[in-house]
Amino acid sequence: MEESKRIFVDSNYFVALFNPSDTLYQKALKIAKKIDERDMPLAISNFIFLEIATILSQKRGKRVAIKAGEYLLSNPKITLIHIDELLQEQSWNIFKQIKNKDISFVDCSIIAAMKSEGIDELLTFDIEDFKKLQKNYRFQLY
Repeated sequence: MEESKRIFVDSNYFVALFNPSDTLYQKALKIAKKIDERDMPLAISNFIFLEIATILSQKRGKRVAIKAGEYLLSNPKITLIHIDELLQEQSWNIFKQIKNKDISFVDCSIIAAMKSEGIDELLTFDIEDFKKLQKNYRFQLY
């Protein structure tokens, strides 16, 4: 894998990583180790950031949510993609096209952001939901 290729990261990975009581915590730790070893650049969107902060605040408390937020915002290996008016419109179009009710608007914004940024790899724990979209939207699951 090329070093410059970014991986888009869904909120569930970081929620698990910052929450030791999450059932996916150990899996997230293993992936984090691999990402560190390979020095892989990551990307999230402002929508993903708000999901992470909100969910961690609810599950682990405000202090953990702030710690995670500071980590995400200060880490030079993580690019924050802003879902602006254009990307929101593209996300909405994807949302309208997808028949699967399990795909959220935020999930559609992930696809729009990846497409816009030329990112073709997604790290998510929602494998089954995104598997159904891989062929149409041409991306790989990490």
